[in-house]
Amino acid sequence: MSESIEAYARMMAELASAGDDRAAVLARYGLTEATWAVLDDRWQEDLSSALDPEDDGVPEVVSRYAAAYEAAQRSLAPPITLEQFAQVTRLLSASGDVQASLAKVGITMADYVRGTEHWTRRLAGDEDLERRFHEVVRHGVET
Repeated sequence: MSESIEAYARMMAELASAGDDRAAVLARYGLTEATWAVLDDRWQEDLSSALDPEDDGVPEVVSRYAAAYEAAQRSLAPPITLEQFAQVTRLLSASGDVQASLAKVGITMADYVRGTEHWTRRLAGDEDLERRFHEVVRHGVET
């Protein structure tokens, strides 16, 4: 199997957000669970082997994987809306139950992580956006 680390990272990102569509993602790449397991084991071994406890730097293959995975996550789907992000934040504050909060809003953990990355940066520099966020956190959204 000659997939690059970048292709592997993309597959990992797609599988992380696939939910029940895992088989469809594997099929799109011409893989079965068995062939995926071989590919995954190989790259996991390569990534683990690259980590040298004596070296302070980040190995090139690990850097390439991380950059490709992040790019793939961003490209897979737009981030959740500000309202969804604020609503999950509100529910989490009230219950502390991550899975229930995500389910109630209808998003996955991967969606929420991408949304957190996206909205946290924007909220820091935009007072109007921050006001909208806090309004939803305080009062919820109308459905």
